Amino acid sequence: MALARIGNARRVENFTWPGFVDALATLLMVIIFVLMVFVLIQVNLAYRVSGQDATLGEMRQQLASLGELLNIERRASADLAANLAQITNQLNASNANRDELQAQLANVQAAIAARNSQIANLTAKQADTEAALAAARNSLEDRLGALQLAEGQLAMAQAQNQSAANRIDALRAETTASKAEIAQMTGALAALRLRIEELTSLLAEKDRQATQDKVAIASLGRSLNNALASRVQELQRFRSEFFGRLRDVLKGRDDVQIVGDRFVFQSEVLFAQGQAEIAAEGRDQLAKLAVALADIATKIPEDINWVLQVDGHTDDIPIRAGRYADNWDLSTERALSVVRFLNQQGLPANRLAAAGYGEFQPLDAADNDDARRKNRRIELKITQRVAVK
Repeated sequence: MALARIGNARRVENFTWPGFVDALATLLMVIIFVLMVFVLIQVNLAYRVSGQDATLGEMRQQLASLGELLNIERRASADLAANLAQITNQLNASNANRDELQAQLANVQAAIAARNSQIANLTAKQADTEAALAAARNSLEDRLGALQLAEGQLAMAQAQNQSAANRIDALRAETTASKAEIAQMTGALAALRLRIEELTSLLAEKDRQATQDKVAIASLGRSLNNALASRVQELQRFRSEFFGRLRDVLKGRDDVQIVGDRFVFQSEVLFAQGQAEIAAEGRDQLAKLAVALADIATKIPEDINWVLQVDGHTDDIPIRAGRYADNWDLSTERALSVVRFLNQQGLPANRLAAAGYGEFQPLDAADNDDARRKNRRIELKITQRVAVK
């Protein structure tokens, strides 16, 4: 029995050891396989990292090229700004000269009116003087007739000569004074005529000067109109650039359209139904738009009074409950939400405007769901604001 147990124990030991060796061999093979897989993964990663380094180098070269182009554009913008400042100074000087010429013209016109009034007064005085002169001449003739009659009576009646002679002497003295007065009035009339001729000459000179001033004012007006037309064309150029940027940002989207001079966003892109809070997707789209507009805004000269108009529109389905009173209220709040978001993205508040039109300016007046979907929209356009003075 003991021998049997010893034999059995030896057999167990003999079976255990080969199994242990097989297990170790299998484990070693698994470890070698794992190491090979790890080495292959490392080689693949090294290859991919080297490829990414090359791509990164190319991108850095492109970034350097873009930086050089940006510097060139900045220098060009600086030159344009300097030219614009010079043109603005010239326009201001022209406006000042125009105002000064208008003031001089008003003074000349006032002086001409005063001179005309003086001429009218002098003409009236001349008429009065001539009438007095004629009356004096008539009186003189009458007195001379009376004198001749008195002389005849003196020859016929020397007895009454003493009293008649005294009267004749008085009449002669009065006649001498009248002649002296007539001579004085004649000299005054000649001087008055000379003064009238001088005033007429001065009036003709002022008329010529007024004609020259009108020509100068007309020239300044044409220059001003040309400058204003240039500003309008420049704003149109920046509006075209804005549309081009937005086309690049929003290309491939069927829910954003160009209608006339404005971009039209369907409300579903920006807002949930019946709400005025901008959704996450709408914020992403508006953020891209804000970047493009901010870049263009830096290039528009300060003297161009532009504004980004944001208009809200809804469909014709009435609002029956909720925080908004009607579609006007909802469209206005949506436009204000877009304006506030663009302002938060860095656009100046004085360049933003919001308006709500409710359902009263539809794009499609049909009574169906497709027309209502088109009418629920946000419209954006760049326009020129008229300054109120």
